[in-house]
Amino acid sequence: MKKSIIEKMNKLHDENKHEEIIKLIQNINTPLDYELTCLLARAYYNMSVLNDDSYEYIEKGISLLESVKDMGQNDPLWHYRMGYGYFYTDRTEIALNYFNRAVELIPKTKEQAALWRSYNLGLLIGECHFIIKSKEITESFGNGENADKQDILDFILYTLLHRIYPVDDIITDNSIYIPEWLLVIKPTILSYSQDRIDIEWSISCPLFDNGIIEESFGAGITLKEAVYMAVGIFSSSLMQTMLNTLTDSSKIEYTSHFNDNIHKWNLYYNTPFFSSDKPINAEIGDFYFLDIIYDELKKYIGNQKMVCVKLYASKFAGNLVTECRIDDIFMSELSSLIGEYIDENIVTDAKFFTIKQYLILVQQEKTTLPYIYTGSEGYIQLKDNLKTICNIIHTYDLDQDEESFYELIDILNESIDDFTLCIESLIFIPEIFASNVYENISFPENMMLSFNDENPLPINFTQLSDYARIYRAIWEIFDSYEDINKRDELYNKFINMSITINSLLSEGKDLTEDAENIIVPVFELNADERFEIR
Repeated sequence: MKKSIIEKMNKLHDENKHEEIIKLIQNINTPLDYELTCLLARAYYNMSVLNDDSYEYIEKGISLLESVKDMGQNDPLWHYRMGYGYFYTDRTEIALNYFNRAVELIPKTKEQAALWRSYNLGLLIGECHFIIKSKEITESFGNGENADKQDILDFILYTLLHRIYPVDDIITDNSIYIPEWLLVIKPTILSYSQDRIDIEWSISCPLFDNGIIEESFGAGITLKEAVYMAVGIFSSSLMQTMLNTLTDSSKIEYTSHFNDNIHKWNLYYNTPFFSSDKPINAEIGDFYFLDIIYDELKKYIGNQKMVCVKLYASKFAGNLVTECRIDDIFMSELSSLIGEYIDENIVTDAKFFTIKQYLILVQQEKTTLPYIYTGSEGYIQLKDNLKTICNIIHTYDLDQDEESFYELIDILNESIDDFTLCIESLIFIPEIFASNVYENISFPENMMLSFNDENPLPINFTQLSDYARIYRAIWEIFDSYEDINKRDELYNKFINMSITINSLLSEGKDLTEDAENIIVPVFELNADERFEIR
């Protein structure tokens, strides 16, 4: 009789008919023995899963197991089930003790190891340790008044970012690592005080090719509030767009043309992050920013595998600030376009409002053309080539004449065997550094490129796949120089090579900080056939 009941219970268990198991046992007139009591507890546990984790069912299961406590002391399955009940009612320390005791009682044989593998006991024990550690970190952090940088990082990683995505992650090297996507999210604390914090986020993933770097700022009455704000802004904006990209959701198709080729993209977006102290007269929908720049954006992208676009608008004390960044490079024309639209279309009494959104464009495989510096390994190779270029330029005595310039190009090309990168470095790096020095000069975002005096082709710098990588890599190289004197000498040498600065000086322009703003026209470059548009 008992054997047939247990067989029927196990069959119902395999069919997820746990309520029928409970009814079956309730209809038994004789008192339940140890085995039937434990199986009834199991059924109540599973009922909690079917009823949105109702604690009531789990408590009934625990009560049943407690009623046969004396008989279960040497049974690893009884200890496992007790631990399971306490784990899912948030009594982690008690659960861990039961799980550990179950491990001690399991016979150390291959057959038992295979039998217990499906119970995920090791995973549950690891999760118990993690939850206990998270609680300790949260309690120790408090409001953050005595926290150092490592305390802040632990609080962010263990309590705010862990499991924020619906996939398993690992905390390692002060980073969140998600094996399923090979995604690494690494926060760095740039600065903090008792009521504010500035965090830099470094994101790397094969899908994102060259990676993404972003900053978020938070402020509050306490440091804890500031951290919540900074992480919240990041997780609800860029992280959400990343999730949509990785799960292939919230996207539209987008088409651009560059260098006589059609490029098709999947454009992923997040719902704009919006805050205001008073209502505004505009509906900030998913495509609010994109509708403004839709036609113009395609003029700024080329053959990249991935492009990250940051869109931002903020009004405070009557001042409107708008920003469009493509791969973290400020685009003044697109920023102005957004500013003009918002200034004309948002009328409000609000003292402040903020709108922030990210777009990630991933080029479809069928239109992506081969590129020499693909992925993280390609970026390292490009960065090494730039280091070589910097070392040569540091020792090279460059005269202000064409013969000296072309001689330098040949020397560089012999060293790195990439004529295009040599040309791009000699053009872009001086202007990147010069724009960092002269805030009153508006540097152009594009150039006219022609081959052997043929009709010039207009190209925005961000359309070239090398440009964003050069922009990011050159600052990383200069930030890592141990020889400060060499760094400063090279920095000034690059600025002295700036076509913009030299042309303005030749015109007698005043370049001091107090001088009027100067708008520089587009560059013109006449290249030979060795130069690639890539």
